[in-house]
Amino acid sequence: MDIIIKTDICEIDQQEWNDFVANHPKGSVFQTPQMYRCYEKTPDEKPLILAAYHNTELVGILLAVVISERGFLKKQFSKRSIIHSGPIVKDDDPRILQTLLQAYDGLLPKNVIYTQIRNQFDQLCNCDVYRENGYNFEPHLNFLIHLDDEDSIWRRIGKGRLKQIKKAQRNGLTVAVYRNNEITYELLHKGYSVIREVYHRANLPLVDYSQIEATRDEGLLVMIVMRTKDGELAGCRFCLSFGKTLYGWYAGSHKQYYPLYPNDLLIWETLRWACAQGYEVFDYGGAGSPNKPYGVRAFKQQMGGEIVNYGRYEKVHRPWKMEIATRGYAFYRKLFKF
Repeated sequence: MDIIIKTDICEIDQQEWNDFVANHPKGSVFQTPQMYRCYEKTPDEKPLILAAYHNTELVGILLAVVISERGFLKKQFSKRSIIHSGPIVKDDDPRILQTLLQAYDGLLPKNVIYTQIRNQFDQLCNCDVYRENGYNFEPHLNFLIHLDDEDSIWRRIGKGRLKQIKKAQRNGLTVAVYRNNEITYELLHKGYSVIREVYHRANLPLVDYSQIEATRDEGLLVMIVMRTKDGELAGCRFCLSFGKTLYGWYAGSHKQYYPLYPNDLLIWETLRWACAQGYEVFDYGGAGSPNKPYGVRAFKQQMGGEIVNYGRYEKVHRPWKMEIATRGYAFYRKLFKF
């Protein structure tokens, strides 16, 4: 089987690319040309695209994003490549996947420390191909909430969470949903500020604002906004829309409003809206390693979703840098006790 790989964005028909991902059973928003353009507009991120062709037919896509931290020293020991929900190939053909992975290795900048493939579907059918190309499988959990109907979703939620949703409603919190041009840049900035506060408090990395704005401009973003009865912004969620799946991307609320239970109502209203709009699945995002405690997992679990272990594939390209980076990060966590 002769496979040709194209890596020049100008040589890849973007409508054909979009259709391939949209029609693939393992297609995801993170492998689309829209996300390529979003990565392009994000500081310290560089997208890499590989398109596989058999004769003239597009049979595979691999979209990666190379990420580095700012600052000379951080950049040397943080540069990694992330492949969200990919690569995807026609009929899960191992020959196409093998060709894509080999071509990817040749395209990757030399100073990238490791590659991590974050699966959003079961990819164990080709685990041998990944292993042969130097990738190790690591368990990693994810939550999927099936949006069959509102009553069924409500019945699957844990009793404790239901009580807090009802308390939030009695506390006068309300939710509004915005899409595309309905999302003003002023509202986007305000929402990002809320989430930035949450991530800063938890010492978690957060994507640059420019990428959030880019997803809005590409028509991918759904913004769920929560306000108090006085009209103050209490919290928000940024979601990505693709086909019948709504991806829970980033979310948070102001700490001062925690006694009003904003996070409980925010997820419930997100699910209600998504169900009413005809989405079939809400991808609630990661729940960490099954072998390690993870506080967010307990919260997500009470929303009645299906927990899946699609895991991650990881390949280390620069072992000595990986060792230094791992030890340095562990020291940093111990120093700041998080």
